[in-house]
Amino acid sequence: MDENNQIENNQIENNQMEENQPDPLPLVEPEYNKHTYEQPQETQNNMALASLVMGIIGIVTSCCCYGGLIFGSLGILFALLSRTEGRFDKYAKAGLITSIIAFALVIVVIFAAIFLSLVRHIGGIYE
Repeated sequence: MDENNQIENNQIENNQMEENQPDPLPLVEPEYNKHTYEQPQETQNNMALASLVMGIIGIVTSCCCYGGLIFGSLGILFALLSRTEGRFDKYAKAGLITSIIAFALVIVVIFAAIFLSLVRHIGGIYE
């Protein structure tokens, strides 16, 4: 009987000790990325990018009259077609500027060629 009383006393003491101790904090898993912020994605305007590429190619090929003339003209056309809501995209602005530079370089090369051929024909520099 003594053993049963001891066991009961131990159980009572354990219950009292458990009651006196505060409840352990519940395990809560952290909620990662529950409310993530996503930046608004700008849609890329392919015509504006094509305008920029054509303008760069036009500048590179401006010493060859036809290459700069063709690529510069296409760059200007693509930049004007890529205009949305009355505004130019940053690539469209850059494409328009590079295409105009390519077109102007072609005009300068053509006038330089004409001038040099006239000077040679008249007989100025090369005599």
